[in-house]
Amino acid sequence: MADKRMKGRADRFIPGSNIAKHREWRGLKDTWYDYCQWMKILGIMGKFITISPVRIVKGLFEYRWFGSYLAAFNMADRCLEGLQGPALRVAREQLVPIMQTATTQLGQMMKGDRRFGENDYANKMVMLEQTMSPELIAGFPGLIGMPLEAYQGLEGCYMDQNLSPHYLDVMENAGLPSDSCRLSNNAAGVAIEDDFPKIGACVIANNMPCDSSTMNSQLIDRRLGIPSMPAEIVMRWEDGNTDKYSLAMMKKTIAFIEEHTGVKFSEEAFMENVKRHNREVSCEMEKWEYMKTGYSALGATMGSLYHAFYYTFSGGTVPGIKTADKKIMAVLEKAYNEKVNCFPKSRHRAIMWGGPACYWLQFPNWLYNCWGILLVAAMDNFSGNVIIPEDSLDNALLGLAHSHQTGVMRRHLTGGWQHLVEFWEEAEKFNCDMVVLNNDITCKGALGLTGVILDQAKEKNIKLMMVSNDMFDHRTISRQDMRDEVNKFMTTVMQEEPLDASLLEFDDNTGW
Repeated sequence: MADKRMKGRADRFIPGSNIAKHREWRGLKDTWYDYCQWMKILGIMGKFITISPVRIVKGLFEYRWFGSYLAAFNMADRCLEGLQGPALRVAREQLVPIMQTATTQLGQMMKGDRRFGENDYANKMVMLEQTMSPELIAGFPGLIGMPLEAYQGLEGCYMDQNLSPHYLDVMENAGLPSDSCRLSNNAAGVAIEDDFPKIGACVIANNMPCDSSTMNSQLIDRRLGIPSMPAEIVMRWEDGNTDKYSLAMMKKTIAFIEEHTGVKFSEEAFMENVKRHNREVSCEMEKWEYMKTGYSALGATMGSLYHAFYYTFSGGTVPGIKTADKKIMAVLEKAYNEKVNCFPKSRHRAIMWGGPACYWLQFPNWLYNCWGILLVAAMDNFSGNVIIPEDSLDNALLGLAHSHQTGVMRRHLTGGWQHLVEFWEEAEKFNCDMVVLNNDITCKGALGLTGVILDQAKEKNIKLMMVSNDMFDHRTISRQDMRDEVNKFMTTVMQEEPLDASLLEFDDNTGW
């Protein structure tokens, strides 16, 4: 993988791939801890097979995207590269509920898939289109809120950079425009290929976060073969005059689910879940106080991934989040009280903003290990942090609407252009001296503000490093292309030398 004249972390990998020859050595104590936690993940994967063994095996042969999940162990390990002590322990605790929930939902998909035989289990699922969180479904006892597109695109791309290009090609070959959001393009390709599992009693679509997503929803609707309803979420979410419409849309969605599932909405069950949602958000706010200090164990890849996960997949519905948060807060408090520098290689504190390269999930760990740039937080950390009122059902439903409006990929791409440039303010709050701006070449909304951002950068004391990506398509901008941009910025603008020269340039193009 690395130039053998350069000795360093890259020597651990098989040349031409990103597959490790052996586990990372972190010292005796941390290596043993990491191995034991790896065994826990192995147990989770084993439990996954027991959900529906025959159907899961059939699914591996039926769906192109499903096979990419065989790289899950590699993905998990790469998210922890270079971490030791409290930072390693926090990241490992964050991984557990992510792996538990992902494997459970994948198993549920296969268990209910009508391709492998009709069954009633499929009708217990309500499909939620991209960025719709599952709190509302918690008000329907016995129903399961299931992400529609995440596993066939976003999550799969985390595992395997060669997954999405196939679906993007399918989409383009059908004559659809190639210069729109890759997230939506990928889902369109999956639909055209008929690669979505045949599950769900109905689907809740939405108009977020952009026109590309709206067009994508219409295409997918034709392919799923189940009743659908667009939850038309207000984009100008700061305007209080839209609250009446937002509340009406929540109630309309409830009526639609009741009609097509035969399950009545339970106010009691919903309000109980609201409390769990609020606990998750309150815990996130508490974590931010640690993140602002130099003694935080939160950072690199897992911090923002964990937040995006519990917003999209939990919303109070995943019990493992409470368990993980309790352990995480204990580690954070101990590290802070003992004044432990949990990221000793840090030269710079940074916030990452914009749509990331999903084919290189572990980019933040590379920044830390190669250049000493610690990503304290990313754009996803600041999405959907809404405390939902608990005093009445109407106020709770309106609070949930606000949570949807400010969710992942929404808060900063809708509501007004000023929200896309909030990173300057957030960087100051978190005591950062650098902003890493993901320059996603397919996001027209973000690209339209590039000139404004560059002008603002001239007036700031915070360094702005722009790194290009194509979100789901590594063929356009490879991981090495991204590294080259960072290397050039750090050597010319910052005039610094790398911490590990073996990581500057290496061949991982054929790897996962």
